[in-house]
Amino acid sequence: GTETNTIPPYRRPVNTVFQDYALFPHLNVRENVAYGLMVRGDNKAMRSQAAEDALDLVALGGLADRKPSELSGGQRQRVALARALVMQPKVLLLDEPLGALDLKLREQMQGELKYLQRKLGIAFVFVTHDQGEALSMADRIAVFNNGRIQQIGTPEDVYDRPRSKFVANFVGSSNVLPPELVSRLTGTKSAASLRPEAIEISNGPVSGKVSGKAYLGSNSRIEVEAEGMVFKVLVAKGAPLPNVGDTVSLNWDKSALHFMDETGD
Repeated sequence: GTETNTIPPYRRPVNTVFQDYALFPHLNVRENVAYGLMVRGDNKAMRSQAAEDALDLVALGGLADRKPSELSGGQRQRVALARALVMQPKVLLLDEPLGALDLKLREQMQGELKYLQRKLGIAFVFVTHDQGEALSMADRIAVFNNGRIQQIGTPEDVYDRPRSKFVANFVGSSNVLPPELVSRLTGTKSAASLRPEAIEISNGPVSGKVSGKAYLGSNSRIEVEAEGMVFKVLVAKGAPLPNVGDTVSLNWDKSALHFMDETGD
């Protein structure tokens, strides 16, 4: 509710957590966290206590005297987070903060960030190229392409009801059916999005030849050439898998086909 266009950046109640942490190597953890408070002019006792409180918040209370080089990647990320939170911003900008972490640690930090956001009650603006991360963490998602917002909404809205071919293909994986095919199948001439997990290999309106398959652990993905395009289909683990070269029929529930407002990229 407050206009910030005329406020200098250094006076805005916004702090940033960077992907590369940007910690000072010659300062210990406590001094890194308290740096912004020192620049602001807070006295030493106040900033030291505030830094300790912020480190406790991110579960690093016992590491205040260590240097960044003595910490793991996940711990350094927590220090960067504490340094931003100690300033008590109204908005926290996180610029791909988990991109440098391995998968297991990234998933752990995702949970911790969600917990902190709910506990603190401040707005987190989280920039990521990981679509799964966006879907699992966000209350609202904005999908950008070439600097423009393509769609904004809840994770469910963006995934289940993409407005364009770009959003359908960028957020998860989708089969984008051309208007001519959709018209023949449904009577409505519009491009439509059909998610791979919504398709079954059974008697249905489309038949084609299996051109590829890949094992993904919890499921398998097969590719079927049909109707001038390649359909991607997810098959649950344990279900029968066709072989490359087999002819199969594809079926889906009518509600799984989402008509899109626009077809462009």
